[in-house]
Amino acid sequence: MQLFLHHVALCAPLFLLVALGWGSVKIGLFTNEVTKALGRFTFRLLMPVMLFKLMSGFADMPPVDWRILIAFFASCAIIYAMGRSFFKHVFKTDAAATTVLAMAGIFGNNVQLGVPIVQVSLGNEAIPAISLIIIFNVLLLWTVAICQCGIRTDGQHRNWRSAAAPMLRVFQKIPIVLGILIGSAWSFTGIKLPDFLEKSVELVAMSTTPMCLMVVGMGLAQHSFRAALTKGSIITAVKLVLQPLLVWIIAKILGLGTLETNAVVLMASLPVAINIYLMAQDFKAEEGAASNSIFVSTFLSALTVPLTLTLLGAAPQF
Repeated sequence: MQLFLHHVALCAPLFLLVALGWGSVKIGLFTNEVTKALGRFTFRLLMPVMLFKLMSGFADMPPVDWRILIAFFASCAIIYAMGRSFFKHVFKTDAAATTVLAMAGIFGNNVQLGVPIVQVSLGNEAIPAISLIIIFNVLLLWTVAICQCGIRTDGQHRNWRSAAAPMLRVFQKIPIVLGILIGSAWSFTGIKLPDFLEKSVELVAMSTTPMCLMVVGMGLAQHSFRAALTKGSIITAVKLVLQPLLVWIIAKILGLGTLETNAVVLMASLPVAINIYLMAQDFKAEEGAASNSIFVSTFLSALTVPLTLTLLGAAPQF
């Protein structure tokens, strides 16, 4: 119990910033346009700089166990296949709706919430491991979604422009991937940045975590608790409970180390990403369920993430 309360206290400031961002929009301090602009600013500048800063010490860190990709994406494949079958047969959904609902069960908020939570709970030593997941996650999952939605329910092929539109979302993530790759490459050069530049990078990196978390909350203000509650609740249970449990089982079978296991399970325990709502909009399917699952899973994760860390026995970070 003491360890659980420790992790609750550890994560509480992060989720408080999420709630602050949500409240600031709800009371009218900021408009949706401001939220979108801050989101772009965070993804295209702040996050890449912070990840560059973190990964610039990659050469001095222990080697990353690439098997974490097997643990994470094997769970994605299993849950996605199960989700497609479940929603198609139980809710009689069409191809696009089935894809969105099944994808919501495996597409977590790995960047905006994942990086800050991993930093405070597992330490910077876990950043290289989760960076692998971040690099492959968006590209692989969007590609699968596009392929699955390439055919409409009436059997006709979608217009290539509409089918390719979601792929454009992938390229918006390139600055984040570049931050990881450039930071990693830079670490092997052994060259240090000039002091004035190093301090500037550090200041940007320090501002990234609070900004990311508030942007998550501001984005949540656009989503609904009541919309498609049944489907949203099923997705939330899958994302917060089933996927981390499955990842833990696979990690144990593979014999991953403690740090790698904790990192990959923690990434799997994160709430549904806001990207799922963008996907639902692009595919014109299940926007209500996507909205609900994002809203409910994010607020519930304030308890489930500390619980996951407690069950993992993650050592407190001081």
